This record gives sequence, C-alpha cells and structure tokens, in this order.
Amino acid sequence: MVCVDDLVGSDDPYRRIERLVQWEAVRASAAPFYGDQGRPSVDPVVLVKLFLVAAVEGFGSMRQTLRMAERDLDPALSRLRALSSERLPHHATLSYANCVRFAGSSVFEQLFIQVLAQCRERGLLDGRRLVVDATHVEADAALASLRAELSVLEGDDHPSESESESESESESESESERPKLALAEPRSGPTPKRRASNATAVSRSDPDAKLRHKPGQRPHLVHPAQVATDPKARCIVAVKAEAATGHEGGSLPAIVERARWARHEVAEVCADQGYASDTVYRALAAKQVTAFIPPQRNMRQTDHGQAARERCKSPPGVEAAIDRMTHGEGAISELKLRHGLDRARCRGTPKLSVQLLLAATAINLKRLLSRPQATENGQAGVHGDHQVVVWRQLQTVRVCLRWLGRADAVGSLTGS
Repeated sequence: MVCVDDLVGSDDPYRRIERLVQWEAVRASAAPFYGDQGRPSVDPVVLVKLFLVAAVEGFGSMRQTLRMAERDLDPALSRLRALSSERLPHHATLSYANCVRFAGSSVFEQLFIQVLAQCRERGLLDGRRLVVDATHVEADAALASLRAELSVLEGDDHPSESESESESESESESESERPKLALAEPRSGPTPKRRASNATAVSRSDPDAKLRHKPGQRPHLVHPAQVATDPKARCIVAVKAEAATGHEGGSLPAIVERARWARHEVAEVCADQGYASDTVYRALAAKQVTAFIPPQRNMRQTDHGQAARERCKSPPGVEAAIDRMTHGEGAISELKLRHGLDRARCRGTPKLSVQLLLAATAINLKRLLSRPQATENGQAGVHGDHQVVVWRQLQTVRVCLRWLGRADAVGSLTGS
C-alpha cells in the first residue's frame, strides 16, 4: 500500500503553502454560507485550495484543473490531494461556490489580506511607495453577443395629463399626416459596415464588458483591472476590477484607501499619464500623498500640471518612473502570462474581482516562498534583507548619476 500523500516531498511548494496559510481562518470566513441541515457538504477549505491551485498554475478553468488532477499522478494529483486530503469535488460544486455561494463575500479578500500581512512581517513591503497600473482582461464574451442598447431618450417618456388632453384633440387631425410604416424595398450591393460602440451596443452574455478599439488590434470585449504593487519585492498590495467607463484615475483614491486599510502607509503614488487630472492631483494632495504622475500635454500650463511635471523630473520622480516601468508593468505581465489573467474565467465584474484576488494571492505566496527557509521558520533573514537594501541604494545612486549626465560613472558603478 502506497499513500499518495507520502509521494510529495517536504520541500514541495504546495507543502510550504499549506504551512503558510491559516486555513482555519479561511474556514471561519466561509462558515456563514453553510447550514447545519442536509447532506454533508464539501469542506470550504478544499474549494478555496483548488481555486488557489488554479491561480498558482495559471489554469484557465476549473475543469482544466480537475482534468489534470485526474489524468496526471505527478505532480498535479499528488499536490491537489495533498492539499485537500479527500476526493476532488465535481466542477459544478466549484462553479456554484464561485458564482453563487461565495459571490459578494469576503472569503477571498480575507485570504489575500492574510497572505499580505505575512509579506509585511517578512519584510517584503516597503510601505511608502505604491505603483499603480491598469490592464484590460479579455472578457468571456464574443463580439456576436453585441446587441443594440434600447433605452428611453430624454424627453421621450410618457406625456403628462395636460399634454395628453391636447394631443387627443389633435390626434385625428395629425393621424392622416403621419407616414405609414411599410417594409423597405430590397436593395442590391454590398452591406454597409456599421461600427458598434459602447454608447450604442451592449453584450447580452456579459453586460459589464465593454468594447475596446486599439490601432493595429482587433476590437474585443474587455474588463479593466487596477493593480497596486509595492516596488520592494513586487508584492501586490491592492487590486480592483471596475467598469470600462469613466476616467482611469477616478479609482485611484479608492485604491489608496484599500492599501491603507491593509496597513500600507502610501506616502507616494506613481502611475502613468492615463491617471493624470486636476481632480486626481487634488484628491491625492488631500490624502497627503505625493503623486508622481506625469501630466497630460494639455495640462502643462495649469498649476497642478506644472507642479506634477517638476516632481516627475526630480530624482525621486525618475526613480518612481523606473519602479512603474519595471515593477508595476512587470507584475501585470506576470499576472497575465503565468496566473491566468489574460482572460476572464467567469462573466461579470464581481467574479473578475475574485479572479484578481486569487491571482494576486498566488503572486504574494510566490514571494514568500522565494525567501530563505530560515525566514519561513521564523528566524531573521538579515543577510537577505541587507542585500536588498544595498541593491536599492545602488539603484538610487545610478539614477542620480544618469540624471547628472555621468554615464562613465554609471558604467564603473555597474562594473564594480
């Protein structure tokens, strides 16, 4: 007799994840969604573990996760059963938990906050700077699902009583003048091309998804997603899925509040030009946050635009731009390429929020696993932290030398 659980080594990543996460807290957060009557249900910890495995491996669906677990003994089956310690549930149970039972709950957000707190305890967060960038996640809906949006126009609603009385008097007179409806005559020639837009069409299968037109690419339905990253170890501090309407920087104050609720100081915020507006600058200044956001071309003559431009041209602003291009965009690239965020697994903004939280939790768990084993057991990783501090100081010196035009000094610093 061979126990499948014994086939997994003690240094396996999923074994280490099992020790990192407090699963009793996860079970307590999911307890209000279960009753004490009926047949015994699947343990909610098993469901959350399977969702987390799909996010770590970057699987596009839960059917793919279960199919791989049933087909392969090593490593998928042994890892999944080592995490669940019982038979794998049906994919319908997972779909019901994701779309109905845990929909709108804080189960996955509490798991994300728990892992983020461990990243803070291990010294993986700087705490002062927050790098915010946005991406578009392709929706699980086709262009063929677009239909014209029929809504009541302004001034087109039902008339009042006085208007109806006056209209009834003239109804007989104007009835003869109204054009009669008839079928259009058949026409020849090519069908005219009509280009749909978010103002005229909506998707029947996913109404939250919006059209995105980008030069050189095909139009497709997307969901916007905001990702806030700490540049020290590229841990994700906050995520937010939102509607594709409105200004991109409108959600920046809410992201700052989410990060501060997770005990992140957020003294500086760096983002690209898409977030620039006078409203965003005033909102961040009211929260005592330094905004390293380059202004738009038409904002350079305003007071807020000139001040933002001076901040971005300073050495801290140049360092913030480097952090945005390396860590902000790098975290989004990692989410898309390795953790299944290139396409939405379910339809609707709330379900995309769950997928975002799971993918961000998977990345933060990877950061925890990359720490030395001594740090994981509770001892201090002083040598590793000292190397990180020295590396960041060298990066700052290199940026300042580039700013002063000392390319020869930068080369000698890199060589040493």
